[in-house]
Amino acid sequence: MDKFFREKLRLVEVNRLLVKGRWLYTSGIVLIGLASKITSSLSEKIVDAPNTNFPLYLMIFMGSCSYGLNLIFFFYLRKPERISLIGIKIISFFNLTLDFLFYILIIFYAGGLTSISFLYFFYNIIVSAFFYSFVGVLFISSVASVLYGGLILAQYFEAIPFFSRYNLAYEYALAFNYSAVITNLIAIILSFYIAGMFAGLIARSLRKREEEIREERDKERAILANLSDGLVFVNRRGIIEAVNSRAEKLLDFSAKEVLGKKIKSVSKDKIDLLEIFKEKYKKREELKPAGRSDEVLRIYTVAIIDEDNELIGTAKIIHDISRERFVDKMKSEFIMIAGHQLRTPLSAIKWAFDLLLKGNFGKLVPKQKKVLLQCAEYNEKLIKMVDDLLEVFSIEEGKYYYQFIKIDLGKLIEEVSRPFRELAEERKVKFDLALDKNLGEVKLDPYKIKLVLASLIENAIIYTDKGGEVKVDGRLENGKALITVKDSGIGISKESREQIFTKFFRGANALSFQPEGNGLGLFVAKNIIDYHEGRIWFTSEVNKGTTFFVELPLDPLTAGKHKNTNKNENNEKI
Repeated sequence: MDKFFREKLRLVEVNRLLVKGRWLYTSGIVLIGLASKITSSLSEKIVDAPNTNFPLYLMIFMGSCSYGLNLIFFFYLRKPERISLIGIKIISFFNLTLDFLFYILIIFYAGGLTSISFLYFFYNIIVSAFFYSFVGVLFISSVASVLYGGLILAQYFEAIPFFSRYNLAYEYALAFNYSAVITNLIAIILSFYIAGMFAGLIARSLRKREEEIREERDKERAILANLSDGLVFVNRRGIIEAVNSRAEKLLDFSAKEVLGKKIKSVSKDKIDLLEIFKEKYKKREELKPAGRSDEVLRIYTVAIIDEDNELIGTAKIIHDISRERFVDKMKSEFIMIAGHQLRTPLSAIKWAFDLLLKGNFGKLVPKQKKVLLQCAEYNEKLIKMVDDLLEVFSIEEGKYYYQFIKIDLGKLIEEVSRPFRELAEERKVKFDLALDKNLGEVKLDPYKIKLVLASLIENAIIYTDKGGEVKVDGRLENGKALITVKDSGIGISKESREQIFTKFFRGANALSFQPEGNGLGLFVAKNIIDYHEGRIWFTSEVNKGTTFFVELPLDPLTAGKHKNTNKNENNEKI
């Protein structure tokens, strides 16, 4: 906003406040005058009656003129857009100083030097501090001093008549006493300047603080306006206080239509804006805007707390993840195409290695066999990685199909664990399997659960140092099957815990300990367990080990009926 326009708006606002105040103090002055006339009529001695020289008709006329001028100012200030900055400055000067003429007339008819009506000047002097700078306030104080001093001196030198307030002898004696006049003028005029300077200092401090607040507010507005995410702030009373342009665009509404309104009173056609304030969006959730199926918004809810830990309000942050989703889809499609294209040649390579190792093309010397074995091993790893990538694609596309059957869970765990005993011996890691005899049958997809257990056991062995221990345990607990895989390995850092079940993620300590790996095992495992209506979580301490827990219902209610879902939420319990 232009600084001249801002200054004009400030002066208009202060003038309006002065106009409102004038209704009150003019009414007060008129009532005081009328009260003095009433007491005068009730007084037995006309000598003691106040304002005997101030005609009632003149009081009424002056009051009417003040009301009339105030009415002119009132209507003139109703349309500030038509007023220039110079125009409002002129209006401000007359709005302040015209009152001085009324005060002078009141003092003239109500006792001159002995009148206490000089107190009215203080109101305008103090108010001027909100119009002008320190110098301007001193100028207004000078105008008041000149007018008041000129009147008192004019009466002293008998240039104009002196009208006493109570018609008492001492009033005449004071009005024409040099010492009394000078003492009175010095005291009152000095008071004008002191009041003006004091008000000026306060106003300067207030304006400085106002400028700081304005700059801070403008900075905040600029930050909000330039945020790449949308933001809607609602105070503790449910009133919308702040909206940035990005939020308007993402949620398809106009800020002017909702600012200052309670969220409950917002028009129902603002579908997306109302939607984000529903109960389900109190945590991180995703929203598909109405009528825009290709867009996806992620909604974050942040409680705004002050220094005293009191709730100020709630901020809704709207992040557009449409492009991210599109890129993810493109990645998945690329992985799918690449995976299928790689699978055939890799299978052929595997078949060729098998034939060579069996000696179908001649006997191999030990060195040749060793090289071929290493190549075959790496080829197997590559095939496994391709299979993992294709599984991830199937999960994301909802094409990861399941076959639920009742199976002895204990035997399944033993079958999965058997090949890993050799790996544990090779890495000099103690491997222990402890299964509850009453584990019994569980309805599940055996192939998928084998993938989960194989991933957990393999990770536990690989990320455990020589001399460490891995323990697999299976038991019934609270009517559900609970499998735990505990190790004494490197653990999972706090920074990595929230992302541990996301695809392609590997913690920094895991990367340095074992560079090989694709970060897909836990992502696939979590999706499989979610589909089985179970839970997977972990506890961990860096350099002390990790324990993964897999909880499975004995007979999932929707086994084989519901569609696959892909939710990468972290069910970790630390």
